[in-house]
Amino acid sequence: MVSQKAWRVFLGSFVILITSYTIYFVRYPIWGWSVEPIFAVLILSYLVILILAIILIKKDLKKSLSSFFGFHGSQLILVGLGLAFLFQALWYGITLSTGAKLEFLTFPMLRGYELYTYYSLPLAFALYAVFSTFGAFAEEVTYRGYVQTRISAKYGVAVGIIVSTIFFSLQHIHVFQLPWIENFFQGQFINVVSGGVVGGYFFYKNKGAIWSVFAFHALGNLFSISLPIQITFTSPYAYGISTIASYIVIFLILRYLPLWNESSVVFSKT
Repeated sequence: MVSQKAWRVFLGSFVILITSYTIYFVRYPIWGWSVEPIFAVLILSYLVILILAIILIKKDLKKSLSSFFGFHGSQLILVGLGLAFLFQALWYGITLSTGAKLEFLTFPMLRGYELYTYYSLPLAFALYAVFSTFGAFAEEVTYRGYVQTRISAKYGVAVGIIVSTIFFSLQHIHVFQLPWIENFFQGQFINVVSGGVVGGYFFYKNKGAIWSVFAFHALGNLFSISLPIQITFTSPYAYGISTIASYIVIFLILRYLPLWNESSVVFSKT
């Protein structure tokens, strides 16, 4: 039987998840609006989650914000940016090798929000970019910085990565509408889970330096919304194969790339 003390290790993670779902429920009516106010509300939603995560970091991890957000040099950030570029190159290369077709679109665009109205396309895209970047920061602080660190300290790194990936994935599911759930498992699921595992391992390898894994995540988000390319797949499995294979390569690079930084936070199992 799991002790009450052990359950408390997971309490903060469930509080974050329940808060996320509550926010989804409250903001559900916004999907009838134009995209500028939609993105503004989405940014505010992530701000709520970020503030909650910071409170839990101070309360449960007993860390000062200066140490948690400490900057340990640009090398790891450059590694994160480089891995994000490499992932895109791998993904498009593997995708093309499966016979997929590329179509170049106009820029800027609103990938995924094409059916919504907007007042100004440049403004809407700018807000989309802010949302994608800030969302990556909030997610990394929350699910790698807090959840993974919290669970890893009690149960070890592997369990920490798995649990943080589960909560990270659940956070992406809008549970109040069946089409959202179906779209998630048909589209985002493979990328979110694979990215969660690799992001968690990257966070572990650089000993908790949050800025490097944020750089990897944020640039990946910006690529996904801004590259004016539309893919037509010839196989229903091509997307999954390309995504998993690309993340495997990134994982192997991280496995053998020396990223240890003695000034960073060290994971410990208590």
